[in-house]
Amino acid sequence: MPMGRTYGYIRVISEDIDVEAQTYTLREMQVMERDIFIDFVDGQDGGGAALQYERLLKKLKEKDLLYMQSLDMLGDGYTEIGRQWRRLTKEKKVDVAVLDMPSLDTRRGRALIGDVVLSMLEYASDAEWAMRKEKQRAGIERAKSRGVRFGRPELPWPENFDQAYQMWKRKEIKGEEAARLCHISRALFYRRAGMVREMEENR
Repeated sequence: MPMGRTYGYIRVISEDIDVEAQTYTLREMQVMERDIFIDFVDGQDGGGAALQYERLLKKLKEKDLLYMQSLDMLGDGYTEIGRQWRRLTKEKKVDVAVLDMPSLDTRRGRALIGDVVLSMLEYASDAEWAMRKEKQRAGIERAKSRGVRFGRPELPWPENFDQAYQMWKRKEIKGEEAARLCHISRALFYRRAGMVREMEENR
């Protein structure tokens, strides 16, 4: 079976990443200098454009091999990493070897390992989303307990609302006209009319 070409990818998102050391490691893995793609990403702009990565994707062909130091070379967050992993292993059908996790080497079985990694990333993404929603809910509850109100501020009740409501209740005017008299939307009139009617019934 003919072998494909071997590539390397480095994504630099902080000064902690030693580009020279990673480049040396890729050369040790028999990656040619011309086949090493490096993106210097500005983390302050939400990740920035990974232009070299997109160039690399255009070159990759089935049976090629791609080395990278770690999975976070593929993006920020589990969702994006999973999306790029799918592009590489499912759409491009290339092999991927993650150097800091030797077990993540699809040459040992692309379909099996690829699916396991995707399942892991999807699970982690769902768990991350659920945790974020829970923190948001807890934060809202704490804010409400301090008297913070959310959503649009409630519109004041028109001074003539009771008069318009009583006319509507006696079927002297329709809801649309009552809302127009109060200078509010018909939906808001009906909602407040329902509140008043409920208070009347509970007296």
